[in-house]
Amino acid sequence: MRALGTVDEFGCRVLSEAGLAYADGAEQTLAGIVSRASDLSSSSQELADAATDWATRYSLTTVRANLLRGLDLPADARVLEIGCGCGPITRYLGEQVALVDAVEPMAARARVARLRTRDQPNVAVMVGTLDDVPAEPTYDVVVVVGVLEYVAHGTDSPEPYVDFLRRIASVLRPDGTLVLAIENQVGVKYLVGAPEDHTDRAFDSIEGYPLPSPARTFTRQRLTGLLETAGFTSRVLGAFPDYKLPRVLLDDQLFDEDRSLASRIPPFPSPDYMTQRMSLADERLAWRTLVDTGVGTHFANSFVVVADRGAPSSIWPSDRLGVAFTAERQPRFAVRTQIVRHADGIDFVRTAVNESLPAEAGAEHVRHVLEPSAPHVTGHTLLDLVERDPGQAGVLLKRWADRVVEDEWTPVDLVPHNIIVDSSDTLVVIDQEWLVQGYGRENHLIRGAFWSAVDVARSTEPSDWGSPRTVRDVVTILAGHVGVTVDEAALERFVTAESAFQAAVNTSDASPAARAARSVGQLRELLDTNVSDFREHRRAGDELATLRGEVRRLADVEAELSRLHARLGVQEAELTELRRRNDTSAVRKARRIAGRVKRRLTQP
Repeated sequence: MRALGTVDEFGCRVLSEAGLAYADGAEQTLAGIVSRASDLSSSSQELADAATDWATRYSLTTVRANLLRGLDLPADARVLEIGCGCGPITRYLGEQVALVDAVEPMAARARVARLRTRDQPNVAVMVGTLDDVPAEPTYDVVVVVGVLEYVAHGTDSPEPYVDFLRRIASVLRPDGTLVLAIENQVGVKYLVGAPEDHTDRAFDSIEGYPLPSPARTFTRQRLTGLLETAGFTSRVLGAFPDYKLPRVLLDDQLFDEDRSLASRIPPFPSPDYMTQRMSLADERLAWRTLVDTGVGTHFANSFVVVADRGAPSSIWPSDRLGVAFTAERQPRFAVRTQIVRHADGIDFVRTAVNESLPAEAGAEHVRHVLEPSAPHVTGHTLLDLVERDPGQAGVLLKRWADRVVEDEWTPVDLVPHNIIVDSSDTLVVIDQEWLVQGYGRENHLIRGAFWSAVDVARSTEPSDWGSPRTVRDVVTILAGHVGVTVDEAALERFVTAESAFQAAVNTSDASPAARAARSVGQLRELLDTNVSDFREHRRAGDELATLRGEVRRLADVEAELSRLHARLGVQEAELTELRRRNDTSAVRKARRIAGRVKRRLTQP
């Protein structure tokens, strides 16, 4: 295919000019950003920091590549990417495999992708569509991310989607693999009121796209049916918060092995990319219910499908139950956690995504201590138990506080949500990554109370805690259970220590001092947040109940007005009759008087 077409001035091989009209207007901006960048890698914080809105973030964020970081791509693979956009996935593929042919129908986007991969001789970017790819079994892997939904311009007919998938099958080697990503038509975020990602209309996909749409997504059952008709056998992974900014991929087997783990791992709430949703329910709690009732695999927000026409692919090993990635960190500290099943249970296997990158200067007070492997412990987190029984909060939190000691290097991850209470009532500490020099025991206890308070505010009723007004009030209550008085001076010490830690490990889009100042503002804003703001769906429910009451009141008023109108109609009829009678009586009286006058006038 690399001999077809002509090469344009930007280095793209032009196979055809489709002229598709789904540009978001960001292509020129992205071209400028990418052309000036010195770090073009899939982990480039330089590019990520240059994003100014959703359109640029979608193409520049380091998170996009997590979709494929969760898979084991063979280093010698020949890969075809259909619909490469501005190249964030293309770039990662070029770093991992032997050959990449990336096809994009929009010339402006293809040129940005070529700029992003300009130092990768194993990558070719082509302007065209799948129809321009020779129907020969050439590729080991075909990657299709966010494309299938646009194939038929929103039509419900299965034929164009099946034809598209069959065309993909024709370019795959007999043992080749299709990797396909698409939103779920009935994803949990849509169930709780998030606008549909393509139409920006709430419940649009849930209702089957009753209005015209530029794209059409599918339920799990229908998606696998389309693939089966096209000759593929599919393994479906659930993606969270979605395939656009993937942090978690979950295999069906995890739901069979440990439902509590499957309900706990995905990050919620999911982001809204256009219009902010009206929160009708808590997405996390809705997901928990779907998982607990055994239907969770059908309601992931996005699907990533690993599809084969022959033997199952090794791209996703059979013992892998899931993959999770850390978010909003400097690339040096990004971590991939595999959830792996073995004969004795489940292990978490952690690896640094960018281990070779140097740490930023000024972060010497922070140590990243990554435990390569740890067993999964069944049970409930200490925080879960606190939220389920607020009356026992003091006893439970005291057990945590007894483990927090004064030391030069503080294990700041030792907080209630990282402690499992197992079946024998033993506390098991999990997910320990960070040691911070000089953080201090009091700050450590307030940290545990602070992050617990945020979850308490989101997940429980304020009345369970004495009706606190703000997160600060909840922190005061929880810290009080472990003997810490949270006054303004104590909060100031905590905010200073926590912001310095966050600035050292979070994204490097500004100087450490600027990031610390921003973190201070964010922490204080969170402390002052009203507890009710975390339960928007409850507030929406209350407002809806008030609205229903108002509607009923208006209906009563309308009924009363109708009754009054009817009564007035009767009274008006009576008045008309009285008027008629009065008029007749007056005429008769006038006639009598006139008759008497006439008689008098005619008398001699």
